[in-house]
Amino acid sequence: MKRLLTDAKVKNLKPQEKGYKVTDGGGLYVYVTTKGAKSFRYDAKFNDKRFTMSFGTYPDISLSEAREQHVRAHSLVAKGEDPREPTLETKCFSYYAREQMATLDLRGATYTKRIGRMEKYLFPVLDKKDVTQITAQDLNKLLKPIAEDGKRETAQRLAIYCRQAFDYLIDLQLIENNPAETVRRTLPKAKETRNFAHLTKVEDVALFLKAVDTHSGDYAVKKGLQFMSLVFLRPHNIRYLRWEYVDLKSKLITFPPEEMKSDREHKVPLSKQALKILKDMKPLTGKYEFVFLTSRSINSDKQPMTENTLNVAITRLTNPDTGKAFGRGFITSHGIRHTASTQLNELGYNPDVIELQLAHAPRDRVRAVYNKAEYMPERTKMMQEWADYLDELRNK
Repeated sequence: MKRLLTDAKVKNLKPQEKGYKVTDGGGLYVYVTTKGAKSFRYDAKFNDKRFTMSFGTYPDISLSEAREQHVRAHSLVAKGEDPREPTLETKCFSYYAREQMATLDLRGATYTKRIGRMEKYLFPVLDKKDVTQITAQDLNKLLKPIAEDGKRETAQRLAIYCRQAFDYLIDLQLIENNPAETVRRTLPKAKETRNFAHLTKVEDVALFLKAVDTHSGDYAVKKGLQFMSLVFLRPHNIRYLRWEYVDLKSKLITFPPEEMKSDREHKVPLSKQALKILKDMKPLTGKYEFVFLTSRSINSDKQPMTENTLNVAITRLTNPDTGKAFGRGFITSHGIRHTASTQLNELGYNPDVIELQLAHAPRDRVRAVYNKAEYMPERTKMMQEWADYLDELRNK
């Protein structure tokens, strides 16, 4: 039979808004998901019924290996035999869960925590059953005792992991319905957790801003804290801000979906004050990958500042009123986001616009906002007014 694919073509296939297939020949094709995962599949008919087989995902399975499996399956169909039994059987839940996780490109610590939870709670139970036969009742039976044991947040997370894994199985056309689709709603809700230390008084915000401005430590850390106050991004996004995301001419930062907790592209309009900080950093780190590189990093590994660098710097800031360090419990780097949210709401800004700028995953109340050009004019105006407001607090 004539083959249409090449290794280079498979490698260069890119995700699109909808999943799509690219034919190789004889019913074999590559299916590309919206996340960019590529799987080799075979569509055929046995006993007058259509079926689809999955031979694995690329690059774990090469094009030549997929073709070998296809030839064997195609030959069995020609002989009137079902190629799905017994030579090519469905793999266990953990196999597909790990494959699905590979499509997310999770960062180190996030991946370790997630796989650890799944190995502890999900794999030992769900791997005992045919993955295509797992039901919502099975998942409820597994997850409810975890929640009732005081681990409600863990149970909620596990329900999300299951839903994503079974969505992947649907993409592979191994199942038609997701048994985990509604399981999360049947579990007890996680108890509200304590917020990161943050400021609620305007006077304390002013003290913090003045303390940052007089910080005598590393220049990139000082600029990073100033920048965070202006754009209230998550600490990770500040630490891993890449110059390729920054458009100084358009006064805009654009984070790709894989960098954001919400898994959505996120745009940050830059105020004049935020733009100045980036221009200050450009001569120092512009030739490197990351914006806020410390002097030690520039002279060694060129890696972003560590996870605790910003928080430690905050504890060492000097309170201009007392001359003593703030220490722990005053505010954290993540608490800066909470502070900005609190102040902006009190100043009367549209809550939906604030939520969008914080890059929070959309609740039902604001979900439709994502279809309204993301309120960019309002967000741009708010970010400049917020920067001006902080300048006023500094000068009081």
